[in-house]
Amino acid sequence: MARHRIDELLRILDRSFETSEQALLENLRNVTQAEWEALPEGAERSIRDIVHHVGLFKFMYANHGFRDASMDYGDDPATPPASRLATKEAAIEWLREGHTYLRSAIDELPDDSELEADRKAHWGQMVPTLLLIDIMHEHDVYHAGEINRTRGMLQGSDGWFVPPEE
Repeated sequence: MARHRIDELLRILDRSFETSEQALLENLRNVTQAEWEALPEGAERSIRDIVHHVGLFKFMYANHGFRDASMDYGDDPATPPASRLATKEAAIEWLREGHTYLRSAIDELPDDSELEADRKAHWGQMVPTLLLIDIMHEHDVYHAGEINRTRGMLQGSDGWFVPPEE
């Protein structure tokens, strides 16, 4: 059987992670080290915290949905040593490892019929494979926007672009 849908889903995952203008890594590009752990007024999570959350779940969804479900929230690599999150550059390397881990697990699916198979989610429920992949795509997109908003607030550039009046 064909893998056209799986290949398209992998392409979409890559776009939301790093190959589109709205991708997760694109939204980290202009974050400075000072902004990495800073909190805008009223915020409770830094960009570093958001990145940790995103990476944690790349590992957890892949391990529980496609591997042996042996990983727990506090386990490395899902929760890495603090040094892996100390700088944006180190965290991006760790995020790439998580994305590769998730992507390779999905890429091992033999054909599109696997997308309908139930798999264990990290919270214990059995759900269709396609749903797990959709959630991971949406997760990157959602948190890319959250990072963009936080960065914009910290940089004082959180407004919409308004074209000049003629």
